Formats: sequence, C-alpha cells, structure tokens
Amino acid sequence: MKKSSTMSPVTGTPFIESAPIKDRRSLSASLRGGFHPVSGDTASFSKAPIDTPGVPETAVCAPATLRLAEGLFERWNEALRSGNAQRVSRCYAEDAVLLPTVSNVPRLSRSEIQDYFEHFLQKKPLGKVNQRNVKLGCNKITDAGVYTFRIIDAGKTEYVPARYTFVYENRDGEWLIAHHHSSLMP
Repeated sequence: MKKSSTMSPVTGTPFIESAPIKDRRSLSASLRGGFHPVSGDTASFSKAPIDTPGVPETAVCAPATLRLAEGLFERWNEALRSGNAQRVSRCYAEDAVLLPTVSNVPRLSRSEIQDYFEHFLQKKPLGKVNQRNVKLGCNKITDAGVYTFRIIDAGKTEYVPARYTFVYENRDGEWLIAHHHSSLMP
C-alpha cells in the first residue's frame, strides 16, 4: 500500500480527519504522549509504533498454537528445574520485563532477570499450570492464568498459588518471553 496524503480519513473523527496522515494518532497514543501513531509512519515521533508494521512492510507471522504456548511454559519450567539462572534468563528477550512473584523490584533486562532467578532458584521452584487462557497473535502469544509453585524453603515444601501472564514474541525465529508478570493470589 502506497502512502499518500490523499488516503481516506477516518470518518466520524473530526480531529483525526483534518490531521495530515503522519499526525494521525489513536486516543490511547494521545493519552501516552503521542508516541503510538495509527499508521506505520514514525517520522514525526521519537518511538516506533507498538505491534504495527511500517506501511511498506509485510508481516510474516510464525505459527502460534495452544500447544506451542504449553511447550514454551514447559521450556521455562524445565529451565527452573535445572537450577541454572542463566538458562532461565535465556528464555527471556534481552529487553524483557519481569514483574516477579517474590520481589517488588521490576526486572527490565535479561541480566536483571538472571539476578532475580539466582536467588529464587535456591527454593527449587517448580510450576504447574492450574488454569490458562491463551490468546494467539501475529508473532505473539499471551498466556495468562493461575499456576502453583512448589518451593522448598528451609527444608519445608510449600505450595504457592499465583496468577501469571506470559507474553511470548517470535523474534528472528525464536520464541522468547517479552513480558512476565506473576503475583501471589490475594
């Protein structure tokens, strides 16, 4: 599709209809400082749009299935079982965000995520999904639900139910965790 200023405006939205193509933004973008343009044209913005390929680009979507989501969780769980924090951290993208279960500190890089797991793995955690809801997208899988962790602390085995969200992204042919949130059940 060729970009042009003669494209049809969005009807019924006066402030967008009158704006040049490059300045059209979603309502959510305007609430977040205008960094998420509706089109792929980012010339007038300092950040690229989220989940929006540039207009001349074609997105190639890797197959995403429920079974793949289950397998990605199992890969992560096996990394936990290994006790190797570096192996666990390699399941995450370099710019991943981890909002962990037993820490109030967000982890914003693979090295920070590895640091978290250096400590958490001392409890020999092992997760089991109790309930999941999977949403599939283009090069993205969101797996959210409830899991229970078996942990061993001071020789005592405990079972800790928690809520979770994993957002997996296919980056250069490899599925990695881009966002992981886990919190104790209230």
